Formats: sequence, C-alpha cells, structure tokens
Amino acid sequence: MDKPVDGNNLPAEVGSRIIDKPELPPQGVTTDNEVYTEVVLGKGQLKRGTFKQFEVFCDEAQRIGGDDLYPSPMTYMAMGVGF
Repeated sequence: MDKPVDGNNLPAEVGSRIIDKPELPPQGVTTDNEVYTEVVLGKGQLKRGTFKQFEVFCDEAQRIGGDDLYPSPMTYMAMGVGF
C-alpha cells in the first residue's frame, strides 16, 4: 500500500486542495500535531490544553468537583464533531 499523503504539506490553492476533490486519496492523509494537556493543580477539575500558540481550558460541573468555569472535555469533543 502507498504511504499516506503528508497533510502538513498540501497545496493551498483553491481547486488543488484535498477538500476540493470528490474523494480523499485512497492511501489516506496523515498529519502530526503535538498537543499538551495538564491538570491545573489546586483548581479542582480544571485542565489546560495547548497547541502551538493556542490555549484552551476545560472544567467539570460543580456536582463532580469542578467550578463549571469552562466547557467540559465531552463538550469540546461534541463541538469538534460539528467542526
């Protein structure tokens, strides 16, 4: 089987992009993304995630030990499906 297409080095011109084609390449597309996640100590259920220059926080409802200050991890997953 052929190696997957490197998704980090694709053309950006409209008409040449993978999303402009009717089907994905049969060998698939791969990307490497390094993300970091950590529990914020002393803050209940607060967690921080970083990717490049972006930073997101997640929390849990008060009924399970959080402060309900940010969306829950499952909320982020549901939003990701919609994107």
